[in-house]
Amino acid sequence: MFTHEFSRRRLAMDAATARHTVLIALIILCGALLRLFMLTNQSLWFDEGLSLVVTDSKTLDGTLEALHARAGGDKYQPLYFLTLSSWRSLAGDSELALRILSVVPGIIALFFMYATVARIFGSRHSLWSTSFLAASAFWVCYSQEVRPYSMLFALSAVQLYLLSSIFSEPDEARPIRIGLFAVFTGICCFASVLLCAFIAALAVSHLFITRSTRQWIQWWAPAAIASVPALIYLMGTPAVGELSVDSTNGLGLPLYKNSLFAIYGVLVGHTFGPPLDALRETGNLASSLLQYSWQLAALTGIALVLLAGFVKVLRNGLTANQQTRNIRFFLVLLAGSFAIAVVVAKVSAINWMPRHSFYLSIPLAVLLPLTFLGARGVLNHSARFAFMALLAMNLYASYNYFYKSEYWRDDYRSAAGYLASHRNETDRSIMLWGEPRLLSYYGDTATLNRWEHSNPSPVSSMMDGVHSDGGNVFVAINREFTWSKSQPANENLQAQVAEKYNLVSVKRYVNFNIYEFENIDTSLTPSQARPDAKDAKLQSM
Repeated sequence: MFTHEFSRRRLAMDAATARHTVLIALIILCGALLRLFMLTNQSLWFDEGLSLVVTDSKTLDGTLEALHARAGGDKYQPLYFLTLSSWRSLAGDSELALRILSVVPGIIALFFMYATVARIFGSRHSLWSTSFLAASAFWVCYSQEVRPYSMLFALSAVQLYLLSSIFSEPDEARPIRIGLFAVFTGICCFASVLLCAFIAALAVSHLFITRSTRQWIQWWAPAAIASVPALIYLMGTPAVGELSVDSTNGLGLPLYKNSLFAIYGVLVGHTFGPPLDALRETGNLASSLLQYSWQLAALTGIALVLLAGFVKVLRNGLTANQQTRNIRFFLVLLAGSFAIAVVVAKVSAINWMPRHSFYLSIPLAVLLPLTFLGARGVLNHSARFAFMALLAMNLYASYNYFYKSEYWRDDYRSAAGYLASHRNETDRSIMLWGEPRLLSYYGDTATLNRWEHSNPSPVSSMMDGVHSDGGNVFVAINREFTWSKSQPANENLQAQVAEKYNLVSVKRYVNFNIYEFENIDTSLTPSQARPDAKDAKLQSM
């Protein structure tokens, strides 16, 4: 009878293990499919063009030289660009090849986050945490971009997995694990200054919950030594001395508002509520928020239910399956990561976007399931429903990202095609703002970059420099709202060139305007005028 009962329990455990394995495989598969879905549907956008510019040499020396020459923050996260440079030499420059380099780390991160949470909190908890990350619209978006963030997420997930052995593993293999952790910490510091911030939060969290300061030093002293070369490199970059302190970011918003935006973005992505373009129009911010009030109200309600569930769990005490020390670790990690993000944003005056606080998604994914796994009764059901609703919101945000053009990035692909097909032999085209490298990537090699960042010339002078008798001038502007900030107040492009040029037509794409002008003197000579612009009539296309 004892043998029969043992066999029955063993079969039940095997069946539960099999179900769990199938579930986690399906969750990660769905996450992978979301990251692969419509991978090349959208054009490469401005920031992805910067990735191309930096890695065009396809050599490590050339990439480092290009990084040092850049004015932006890419110089502080060299590992991705060195990897992309080598990858382009092997896989080519197609959109699929470029973006798959972000897809793969995005999927790898799911595996490591599942393994980490399962090691610390158990398999049931890890299913819910991995579900949140797999469905995350935030990570679906950044797993499809030719930018570093997906790789940084994977590196931070591996870093946490290596450290997680402090919670459960025996001491026999600890020197090996400490050595691996130290080496990987050095790699992470070289990957990005953002990862340095996350590693600092990890160290503080470990110190907060450790029972032995000696153990903490054993883990972090080798890691600190291994990080020295990367820190020397980062501190040696040219722009370190140019950091400034400001209370607003690049959008002109106070830091407290951008901190809310960072949490919002990590929870549901930036395609759930108002599009980013609407948020940039600070004068119409209230009306933009009102237009998407139901989404924001629903998210606020869900967040409050989850917060109430978590507070209730902590107040009522934790069950044996929820180790108090481990939960405190992730609470401190969340608070510490957020505090460091605020400091970085304030000191660097960075244009603080959710992607700059990507590491917040890690403690959030771990803590969110506690709102219902540690609760009972009505609270359990309410928090579970709220968590499922949060997953649905992320899927809705991904739908917006895939199918609604108001959430899309810059459409360089269409703009380059239009310029190449509508410009005849006597026409010329210039770009006043944007990344010309992307126009050439999509086949338009004739458009000239005429924006001088340090000492911009009048637009009419730029056009005169390329004008040819009998031909028109196409003026391309990517993200005109950015270009307009550098122009005289209330003086748009057409007004600036009205004395010399007539506007013939305007073609608009996502975050891209292409203006076609004809010279006034040329328009007075019928033999020199273009047949399709003979009436000099404005056409909105």
